[in-house]
Amino acid sequence: MRALLLAALEDPDDATRRAAAGALGRLREPEVEAALLRAWNSAGSDAFRRALAEALGKAGDAAALAALREAHPEDPEVARRVARAVLMLERTAARGETSTIRAEVAPERPQPVRFTCRAGLEPLVVEELGPGWRPRVVGPGQIEAELHGPLASAWTSRIATEFALALPPVPRRRDEPLAAAIVRLLASPPALEALRRWTAGPIRYRISFAGGGHRRAVVWEVARRAAAERPELRNDPTAAPWELRVAERTDRLCGALHPRGLADPRFAWRVADVPASSHPTIAAALARVGGARDDDVVWDPFAGAGAELLERARLGPSRRLIGTDTDERALAAARRNAAAAGVRLELARAEATAFAPPEPPTLVLTNPPMGRRTGSHRTVGALLERFVQRVAERLAPGGRLVWIAPRPERTDGCARAAGLRLETSRALDMGGFRAVLQRWLKP
Repeated sequence: MRALLLAALEDPDDATRRAAAGALGRLREPEVEAALLRAWNSAGSDAFRRALAEALGKAGDAAALAALREAHPEDPEVARRVARAVLMLERTAARGETSTIRAEVAPERPQPVRFTCRAGLEPLVVEELGPGWRPRVVGPGQIEAELHGPLASAWTSRIATEFALALPPVPRRRDEPLAAAIVRLLASPPALEALRRWTAGPIRYRISFAGGGHRRAVVWEVARRAAAERPELRNDPTAAPWELRVAERTDRLCGALHPRGLADPRFAWRVADVPASSHPTIAAALARVGGARDDDVVWDPFAGAGAELLERARLGPSRRLIGTDTDERALAAARRNAAAAGVRLELARAEATAFAPPEPPTLVLTNPPMGRRTGSHRTVGALLERFVQRVAERLAPGGRLVWIAPRPERTDGCARAAGLRLETSRALDMGGFRAVLQRWLKP
């Protein structure tokens, strides 16, 4: 196939030559680079040279970079593609120097940080961070705080899904291209100070947009402008430890630097999983609402891979940690995760409404199936009603039920009728549907 494509570069038909160049751009080999350069140095249509420039940017090496740097094409589109190819080749050539994030470095002055969590959990993140971070809720699922210690200390929050370094917004100028505004944000003093402080090696970044979409033309224009204005900033979507996430507003451009190259050490115990298991940040939220007593007998009736029990174990000692599930694969995953965490769990295969814990639990902590793992959305409501009734019977006096109620309109009445008292309730975005995180008490 390679031989056919190389021969097609000399085909009399221009469309065939362009198609061959495009295909050869996917083959990064010296023979391919040499053939593309021969074609580049020969006369050809502007359309063919556009295809060649793009192919050389993908498949070329030092020789292609030298040739394209010397090129001064008259056709604007050829010139644009040459400039893009040079950027691509330069960033490929520079990948021998690694870029990493300096996790142990603290800021010289308080650094604004933005934490993201599921909508509904903001107060728990504020509580988790504590007053030293000066946290405040700024929107659904958004908490701003101040970083004083090492960058890695931002993983203090186990409930947040991610964090980023917040940048001051830049005002939009009339008729200013979006790419130019993004470069002003990326090259602003706060952004440069943060990137220089927390990067070891070359500063590499990538661009994303809060509204989604790749917007490749804008990203390439940002890369071109940034390289011209601030050569230390290297756009490299593959090797970048930093991601500038941009949010457009009518009168300003907002952004934050996400340390995508910073390892998240929080859930090292998570070595196994099963479909529909709790995300660890949800499990951490449930455990925090449940609280920790050293005499706790904790039972998760829908244990899944064990996330709730293991997050509860991190909060402090307990007398027993008991988990049940009907799926043997889930229990196997829970055993592996417990071993990774160094936590002893008592696990049994049992149906939640039929199992009798060896002693009355003081805390029932669970994220129940929302229908997927029960096999039917039509039966989950009845299952959860029976479950709430059984929990009320089995809880020790003063015990608590902390769970995510997917159908509170069906289960709240059952809980009250069974003698439970609702202490806290907060609506929660579960990613596509709403549920309620509740804490019930058995008087």
